[in-house]
This record gives sequence, structure tokens and C-alpha cells, in this order.
Amino acid sequence: MEDSKSSVSVHVKLTVNPSKMEEFLGALKVIYEKTKLESLNTFLEVYRDDKSPGVFKLVENWNTTADYMMNVQVKKDYYQAYYAALQPILLKAPEVEMFSRMPENEWVSVRKECYPGR
Repeated sequence: MEDSKSSVSVHVKLTVNPSKMEEFLGALKVIYEKTKLESLNTFLEVYRDDKSPGVFKLVENWNTTADYMMNVQVKKDYYQAYYAALQPILLKAPEVEMFSRMPENEWVSVRKECYPGR
């Protein structure tokens, strides 16, 4: 059972062959839809680098530990299919950073108007 106060933020930088953008976005959409349904996932947003075509950043917040992420979450079947789809279209290995979120949500601010319709 996870510690209810544990919370991590995972930041993944992906560098994709720009000519494979549709293929990448198709694979990303599948994992995005499955990840946002995970009960421990509290935030998921995808960013792109407008100055570097093919560079994306995924930011995910989870109510769990880094240990759970590395030993349980990323080993789920749908991640394996995603990794296999990415391998031929990545220009370099994904860069993954994991941070512990600050406790008690004292350092969180989200404006409702930033996410209309949600």
C-alpha cells in the first residue's frame, strides 16, 4: 500500500523524428488516455518546444512513490507497447527526471480558467 502523503512529479523529454510526428502523436494519445485513468495519476500535461520540432515534454504528477513508479507503473503492459512504438521514431533516448512534490499542496496553484471545460 502506498503512503498517502507520497507524491512524485515525473518529467519526460522526448525527441522525436519530426517526419514521424503523426506516428508519435498516435502512440502518445493511446498512453495519454490510459495514464489519465490511473487512480494514482493526479496531473498529466504534454508540452511541445516550438523552437525545436519533435521535442516534447510530458509532466505527470502521481500520488505514489518513485519506487512504485519504477517498479510497478512503468512495467504495465500498455507502457511496453508505447515504448516499442517509440523506439524507431526517437532521435535520442528519453530524458526522465523525477521529483518529490512539496508536501501539503502549499506550493500548488492552478487557475480554473487555464483549463476551460475541465
